[in-house]
Amino acid sequence: MINLDTAHTFSRRGLLGLSAAALGGVALSSCTGGSGSTGGNGGERPVLNVHASGSPSYQVNFNPLSTSVLPGAKGLVYEPLMAYTPMKPNEGQPWLAESMEFDEAGTTLTIKLREGVTWSDGTPFSAKDVAFTFNLYLEQPATNTSALPVKSASAEDDHTAVITFSKPVFAKEPQLGNLIMLPEHVFAEQDPMEFVNEKPIGTGPYVLKAFADQIYSFERNPQHWDADAIKINEIAYPASTTQTFTTHLTQGKLDWSGGFVANIDALFVKKDPEHHHYWYPGDGSVNLLLNQRKAPMNDLPFRKALSLAMDRQALSDTAMQGYTPPAHPTGLVLPAFESAMAPEYKDLAFERKVEEANSILDEAGYTRGADGVREKDGKKLAFDVVIPSGYTDWVAMLKLLQEQFAEIGVTFTPQAKAESAWADARRNGAYDITIASAAAGSAPYFLYRSYMSSEFKVADDEPASSNPGRWYDDETDKLFEAYESTQDEAEQAAAINGLQKIVVERLPLIPMLQSPNWFQYRTTNFVGWPTEEDPYALPAPYQFPDNLLLVKHLSYA
Repeated sequence: MINLDTAHTFSRRGLLGLSAAALGGVALSSCTGGSGSTGGNGGERPVLNVHASGSPSYQVNFNPLSTSVLPGAKGLVYEPLMAYTPMKPNEGQPWLAESMEFDEAGTTLTIKLREGVTWSDGTPFSAKDVAFTFNLYLEQPATNTSALPVKSASAEDDHTAVITFSKPVFAKEPQLGNLIMLPEHVFAEQDPMEFVNEKPIGTGPYVLKAFADQIYSFERNPQHWDADAIKINEIAYPASTTQTFTTHLTQGKLDWSGGFVANIDALFVKKDPEHHHYWYPGDGSVNLLLNQRKAPMNDLPFRKALSLAMDRQALSDTAMQGYTPPAHPTGLVLPAFESAMAPEYKDLAFERKVEEANSILDEAGYTRGADGVREKDGKKLAFDVVIPSGYTDWVAMLKLLQEQFAEIGVTFTPQAKAESAWADARRNGAYDITIASAAAGSAPYFLYRSYMSSEFKVADDEPASSNPGRWYDDETDKLFEAYESTQDEAEQAAAINGLQKIVVERLPLIPMLQSPNWFQYRTTNFVGWPTEEDPYALPAPYQFPDNLLLVKHLSYA
C-alpha cells in the first residue's frame, strides 16, 4: 500500500545544480548530445537524467524498508512480486511471482515464483527470500508499515512460498503483490531499519554504478531475468534545489522529472514543442488534514464549515494554474475510480456556501470576537498551519485559504518549514491542521485505508505510519472488515459505497483538489513514455512500481 503522501514525497521539489563538482564523475547528457554510457554496439549512448528528489545533497541509503531510501532503489534495484499500477486497478502484472492464489478463507496465500531469477551478486532468488521478507514483518513490527496481519511464512520448495494471515486479506492482494522482496543473505545479519545498504544487491534491471553526495547512477544489469527488454544503459539522479529545477528543465538537462512548474507551456514546451512534453494524470487527492485527536478539529460542524467556505475552483485556477481540478466530494480519483463511485454521488460536486458555513458555526456555539475571529470555550479559531516551504503550490494555496476562511471567522497563519519538519509533525500528530496528499493506490480501498483505517491506530504521542489524521471510528472499521473478508464484487462495492458516504457526510479529512502525478519528459533521446493516449503507468519518477514499468517501455530515440 502507498501511505499518505508517500507518492508525493518528491513531487514539488526542484532539481539540479550541475556544476562540474556536482557531477561526481557521472556524465549527464543534454539536448545537444553530451557524454553517455557505452552502448551494446560500442557507441556512446545518452544517460537518462532523472529528477525525482529535491534534496540539495544525498546521504547514501538504498534500503527499501527505509523512509529515507533514495529514489530508484525501489523499482530499478528491488522488484515486487507482482506489479500493480493505479492506471489498471486490480490488474497485477507477474514479476518475481508468476502467480499468487488465496485459499477459500483468504488467510493463506500461495506464491509461485518465476524460475531463473538471481540476485545481482549471483545468488539464486528463492522462496526462502520471500519467506524471510514476510517473517521480517512479523518479527520486526517496525518494518510492517502496511499493518499486514502476517501469521507465518515458509518455503515449500525453491519456487513456492506459503504465507498465512490472522484474518482474511483478499482485498490486500495488490498491496501484497507490490511488496519488495529482500535478499536473506544480506538482510539477515542487519538491523532492517538502521541498515543503509551502501552496496545494494537486488533482482532488478539495474545495479548501482556510482554514488556521491551530489549524484548517483545505476547501470543496466546484464544478468536480469528479462535483460533483453531493458534498453537504457544508464540512469542518473543528480542532487537538486528548488530554485534550480525549472531552469535546468528548460535547458534540456533533464529527461524525466516530476515537479510543479509554473507556466510550463511558455517556459518548457515552447522551447522545443516537438520534444518537450508533460502530462499530469490524477493519482490521489490534496486535502486539508485535521488532527481528529484535538478540538475543534474533531467537531463535525467545524469541519463542515471549513469545507463550505472553501473555494476549490480558485485553488485550482490560481494556486495550481488549472493543472488539476477540484476534488470530488467522495475523494475518489477521476476518471480512474469513476466506475467505483456510488450512483447517488455521481453528479455531486463541491459548492462554496459562505453564508451556510457561518450559520453552522453560529449554531454550534462558535461566536465572533471583537477582532472578527470566532471562539468557543475560550479557544479562538486561530491556527498555525505548518507546510513545507519548498511546496510553492501549497504555499499559494494556503494564502488563498487564509482569505477564504477569514470570511467565516477562522484564522490560518502559515508556518513554512523544512519538508522533514513538516513530515515529522504530521506523522507524530504534532499539528492541528495541515495540507497533505493521499495517494490513490491501486483501488479505492487503498486510498480510503490510508487515511481512515484504525489498523494504524497509535497512542497520541506515537508516530503513525499511515492515517496521520488519526480517524478512529467503529463504523468505518466495520466497512473495511466487510470489504477485506470477501472476494464478492457486489459486497466489496457496498463497502466502498459506505466509505464514500463517510467521506462525504463526516469529513475525516477535507478533499480540496485532485492530486496530479507530476511528469515532464523529453523525447530528444528517449521514447516510449506513458501518455494520455497510452496510460500504461503513472509517469512520475518517484512512483513505484510504475517507475519499473516505465523504464521497461523506454528505448533510445
